[in-house]
Amino acid sequence: MNTQLIVVLKIVFFSLVLITFSGCSNQELYESTQPKYNDNECRKLPAHEYDECMKHETKSYEEYKKEREEVINQG
Repeated sequence: MNTQLIVVLKIVFFSLVLITFSGCSNQELYESTQPKYNDNECRKLPAHEYDECMKHETKSYEEYKKEREEVINQG
């Protein structure tokens, strides 16, 4: 096989691999940077902070992504 063809095939292959992994990494990055609230930690807080603490837990990546896209489209 031609050396140039091998180089092009390698570039295409690695590009596809990077694109595949970058799709997953956005969600993983979002989830890893979110504070890890759980019921036990929220119960330790005063009553007026409990509800706010529990709200943090309920926002999924899909909700975040939708809100983010709305903000980007507005600007």
